[in-house]
Amino acid sequence: MAKLHFRPYIPSQTLLFPNRMDEDIAANDPVRIVNALVDSLDLSGIKALYKEYGRSPCAV
Repeated sequence: MAKLHFRPYIPSQTLLFPNRMDEDIAANDPVRIVNALVDSLDLSGIKALYKEYGRSPCAV
């Protein structure tokens, strides 16, 4: 399988500030359900369509 160049999404990562992104979201906020749903999706069919060439989708 081709190497994919996606940038990881880590909501608990630290930012330029001392806060974490997920600390500002309430524990019972509906966005947490959406996050869990997206994390559980099987994206192997979509990832198989990507080729191993070109630029990274996110500039660093």
